Amino acid sequence: MKLSVISSTAHKHEPIHGRRPPADHRFLGLDTRVFPHALAILGVWMLWTVIVPAIDSAVSSEDPTGAGDRMAVTETVSFAAPAGWNVESGFRTDQYGASDSLPRVTLTGGTVTVSVDADTFSGTADELLSQTDAVSLATNGSSVLAVSGTRQPISTDGGLSGVQVSFDTPRSTGSVTTFVADGEGIRVQVVGPPDQIAARSREITDMIASIGTHEGATK
Repeated sequence: MKLSVISSTAHKHEPIHGRRPPADHRFLGLDTRVFPHALAILGVWMLWTVIVPAIDSAVSSEDPTGAGDRMAVTETVSFAAPAGWNVESGFRTDQYGASDSLPRVTLTGGTVTVSVDADTFSGTADELLSQTDAVSLATNGSSVLAVSGTRQPISTDGGLSGVQVSFDTPRSTGSVTTFVADGEGIRVQVVGPPDQIAARSREITDMIASIGTHEGATK
């Protein structure tokens, strides 16, 4: 009699998850009643790991320049960006950020990258160029001056005078151009595959030539 009671009690308290699901809720041995929960979890996972990053990438990486856009290098100096290049970083002159400091301007046209930055500098453009290290993408961390040609003087349409040096490596080619204006050193670095640099040489030349004070600039 005792054995019968124990057996009956054990059966009564058998965990529900240990039982097989009813035939009408079973598919390939799985309990179909948990499918909606599993699909909901899968949907949330897909949303945050696939869909949201894809949307964020598409929105944040595409910011093409338009006709007439000028990119802010300092509070007073800017340059004209060719239409169709992508803004990787930096602000247009009418889109300053909340911070007083302006970030480096980086534009890409195909596989060509043009970076323009500025910082306080009391020396000459030639001295600033001497302090310039490599674009690591181009020279694998070596000094750009070690693989460069002769320094050449350069002037912009806005009257800035500077110095430029070109470099050429098996991987890429480009140039570094420096100016000093209003106590700030301006550095323009261009790097890309030789064929792409050649194809976009006019746009690159025009960008550098357009560096100057923009309308409405105040110091």
